Amino acid sequence: MRRRLVFAMALLLQLIVSLGLGTLITYGYTHDRAPSGVIAWGRDFSGLSRIQLSSQLKNEIPYAVTYKEHVYPLKKDGSDAEIEAWLDQVFLVKTVTDALNNIARPSVFISPNNIGLNKEEIILQLQSLSKIINKPMRPARIVYLDSGLEKTDGQAGQELDIEETWLKIVRSYGQKQVEVVVKDLPVLPKAEDITKIQSVLGDYTTYFDPQDVARTKNVRLAAMALNNYLIPPGQEFSFNDVVGERTEAAGYMEASIFAGQSVIKGNGGGVCQDSSTLYQAVRQSRLTIVEKNSHSLPVVYASKGQDATVSYGILDFRFRNDTKGYLLISAKTGEGCLRIRLFGLADDKHPALLNPKGYPTLREWDNDIT
Repeated sequence: MRRRLVFAMALLLQLIVSLGLGTLITYGYTHDRAPSGVIAWGRDFSGLSRIQLSSQLKNEIPYAVTYKEHVYPLKKDGSDAEIEAWLDQVFLVKTVTDALNNIARPSVFISPNNIGLNKEEIILQLQSLSKIINKPMRPARIVYLDSGLEKTDGQAGQELDIEETWLKIVRSYGQKQVEVVVKDLPVLPKAEDITKIQSVLGDYTTYFDPQDVARTKNVRLAAMALNNYLIPPGQEFSFNDVVGERTEAAGYMEASIFAGQSVIKGNGGGVCQDSSTLYQAVRQSRLTIVEKNSHSLPVVYASKGQDATVSYGILDFRFRNDTKGYLLISAKTGEGCLRIRLFGLADDKHPALLNPKGYPTLREWDNDIT
């Protein structure tokens, strides 16, 4: 009788333990509450269910950006997915052990500062929006025409600052809409800058044989690249950067060039006349020469040592605009002549040129090559 009583009590105890453990596990699975200390963006979300927490976190994210009176909704699929992924880490109830741990979770501080916004998703939308908001700045312009210097006022522009707008959105949790950050693009150069361009500082002309069709085309293409190019004060000018690589795709043809002590055919033959003519105008302007190289053989359009050969990626002609204002290059070709002038702000170091050099004296043609 006593053995039966002990056995019955053991069965009853086992049943109680099983029911209790099952109840605890079930409670652990269903006790879907955020742990104490879930702080996000300054708000305490402790004790909320996953559904409640998910809804409130997503509601904290701005749903639109604005510009003036316009509202532009933001797609948040990626951001919502990041929130759910973060919640998976907060609500870890997948196994019996997780369920038991869920019952006795300690108070913890969890700050989801890096969740809620998918940067790539937002940036792509801001880039699309920038096409609507951006307005290019139009610089004040000055060109030399046959009638003289012609000036045109510029216009300020604006540009959506994508990175600053992103940072503003990140700092704006809880706000429904965020005004985008737009930065002004001031006119540069300004009208008053180009108004100072009045004096001729350098003026030099060289000649070429217009019957050499390929070489003539090359000289004129390089002159077109140089013409009306504006150099800010203090900036270094690079012939190769401005004219570009002399390729067939750029329109350059094969013409005579120097290769050591030989004359061969090569793309862009003749452009050294442009760099040499520019060099002479730069000398007259008393500008600082940064790089200048001479040909390996004599040329007919410049005296020995007064030429400036160029080879893209190898040899360049570079100088610095050390005047106190902008410098304008005028490069014009005529029937067998190339004239380059430099207009700028004259001073004691860079006086105005009274008499141009090399123009319009004519001469007989001889073998005019590179």
